[in-house]
Amino acid sequence: MSEYPVHIEIMPKVHLIRGENRARFPEANTLVIDDEILTLVDAGSSMKNIETALKNLRHEIADIDRIILTHFHIDHKHHASKIQEISNCEILCHPLAEKGVRSFDGLVEYYGIEGNKYYNSWRNLLDIRFPDITGNYDVTGTFSNREPVDSGEIQLIPIHLPGHTLDHTCFGINGYKVLFLVDIDLTSFGPWYGNEVSDIEVFKESVDQVIAMKPKIGISSHLINPVTDNLAARLQTFRSVFDEREKRILENIGKGIDTIEKLAQVPTIYPRIPMEVYLAFEVFMLEKHIALLIRDEKIIEDDGHFRLE
Repeated sequence: MSEYPVHIEIMPKVHLIRGENRARFPEANTLVIDDEILTLVDAGSSMKNIETALKNLRHEIADIDRIILTHFHIDHKHHASKIQEISNCEILCHPLAEKGVRSFDGLVEYYGIEGNKYYNSWRNLLDIRFPDITGNYDVTGTFSNREPVDSGEIQLIPIHLPGHTLDHTCFGINGYKVLFLVDIDLTSFGPWYGNEVSDIEVFKESVDQVIAMKPKIGISSHLINPVTDNLAARLQTFRSVFDEREKRILENIGKGIDTIEKLAQVPTIYPRIPMEVYLAFEVFMLEKHIALLIRDEKIIEDDGHFRLE
């Protein structure tokens, strides 16, 4: 029995299906649009939670007409292929997501993890928690930035906000006051940008765009409740984590923790390393920060060692 209800109503015809374990990775929330076109936005909640929520809404998996994927990540596309097999539903994604959604090879390329010394650890995680992810996904169409996807009474407005990944897309629900923020996720951990196709500066710009839109409700993929109080401040706090990490990197370099490997072992980005594969993503994110610090002449690199400028 879950410690919290499996789903909650955000607004008429829009329900949040919560991920298990408080929607922490490897789970993620799913939106269900209970409208003329029964639509899921992402498919990262457990199948049990999705089935339970649909049953409570007097539906079943076979009734689903469409799945919209916000980006290619495994915790978001997870059950889409299985659901499509049962329901013969559409799967839509951003055009830039297609390679990473359609095939495992494309996903590996976007992650940038092929040949990485932690690749086998990553594959072990997939085999245990995401056994379907290595198969192909049948993408039947794409959506376009700011062109509403019609579900009936509910219009889902794609807002391409990359940085987390190149394809990362948030959604306005009947306008821009209620936003599905996806992985601009407002968690205490902060932004995640540990892929080949992630970009720190672009991510910052995307968060700034959300702040400028002045939404009233922000729905995260990894929080079990929408954020309604102090949303602007929560977004600013989330954005400030980039600078906090940069400061921590500079402080560590000043202490003689002067290589990527040493910085990763502290660790510097993650609060802890719960399993070996997290080191791969710790390194990816550190490398992105280090490249910017070198560019901005805040540090100097000498044979793989860094020192303050």
